[in-house]
Amino acid sequence: MIYLLALIINILSFGAVGDGTTDNTVAINRALAHCHEQGGGRVVVPPGVFVTGSLHVPSGVTLWLDSQAVIKGSLELGRYQPLRTHKDLSRYSTGLGTVNDNDAANPQWSLALIHIVDADHCGIGGSGTIDGSNVRNRLGEEGMRGPHAVIIANSRHVRVTGIRIVDAANYAILGYELRQAVFDHLRIEGGWDGIHLRGAYKTRISHCRLSTGDDGIAGGYWQKMTVSHCDINSSCNGIRMIQPSVGLTVEDCTFSGPGRYRHITSGKTASDAAISLEPGGWGPSPGLTDRVTLRRISCHTVLTPLSVTLADGCPLGRLRVVGLKGDDITRMALSVKSWGATRGHRVVLRDVSLTFRGIDDPSLPQSFQGLSFDKWPFFPSFGLYFRNIDRVRLSRVRCATVGRDYRPMMVTDSVGNVIVD
Repeated sequence: MIYLLALIINILSFGAVGDGTTDNTVAINRALAHCHEQGGGRVVVPPGVFVTGSLHVPSGVTLWLDSQAVIKGSLELGRYQPLRTHKDLSRYSTGLGTVNDNDAANPQWSLALIHIVDADHCGIGGSGTIDGSNVRNRLGEEGMRGPHAVIIANSRHVRVTGIRIVDAANYAILGYELRQAVFDHLRIEGGWDGIHLRGAYKTRISHCRLSTGDDGIAGGYWQKMTVSHCDINSSCNGIRMIQPSVGLTVEDCTFSGPGRYRHITSGKTASDAAISLEPGGWGPSPGLTDRVTLRRISCHTVLTPLSVTLADGCPLGRLRVVGLKGDDITRMALSVKSWGATRGHRVVLRDVSLTFRGIDDPSLPQSFQGLSFDKWPFFPSFGLYFRNIDRVRLSRVRCATVGRDYRPMMVTDSVGNVIVD
């Protein structure tokens, strides 16, 4: 089907009322369906607060939020619908049978306010706000998480641009099997994960400002994905990759802590890793992670600037870090490692400058003797730690502490070759 993308429809013409109390689910969905049937275009949400349950954005249609327009999720959990798609998404499931059951086929997990499913050339745009209204669900993840603000599945050429998402009851955006999607100039505040994509090909996230209670950007099975010019503040990890990915580029991004919004489950605000690459960390997902490039990254008051942990069956090909600056790193060295037999092939660090909080304890180096890995409170080095890597190359790398620290700057274990330029 060819979408003309020419029609402009105002939801008021279909009976929507922006008074903050009227349920507009039927009116807005009628406007979206009509726009699709007429060949595609823009469905405009004017200024006002439009309360609604689940909305469905079809192919060829952009849901457009004018300035001062708010789509607000209903406080009635029964107004939300789960994901329905003909696509088998089981390969992306994690935590099955636990309190963190993330299964696309689970109707409690996949509830969402706005659905973009089995669609192409469509999206959400404008400068208005999506308010997830923070609805709780005792049958949801951890016995509390409610609907995602936006769910996108099995869709191509989806654009989500310009809008603000606040108070998502779970993830602000959850995506499955996206191709050539764009997330640009978004503001996400509160909730759990900001943009969580499981399966993304040639997808771009750029110029986004994320302040989240959980991970800023997360997911995995990314291919040729780029994250650029983003400002991420998190009470968990800035970027967290949980499944193998190939061709990931993160560039010109800033990560900062502590989080402005508390982690809802634990109440903490301390930031963990600026970037955490942990393929297989949320359950078996064998595969190669390769061609990962991190360029011009800065971070402040985080647990660690970079943590790479390779699970069994999840080897690492090439990782390049070029231009990384970090200060007030609170606890952990930059690390690339596996604790089993899995190996990484090649790691390059160039133009790296990191400053860590020192731990003034002369007995610290000896305390690691005979202590198993799972008992380590941090690493036996303050700056860099590598384990089970074939080749490490360091060029213009500087690590320093504020305050005394008696550990060496770098420790390697089962590393084939270390080249220092």
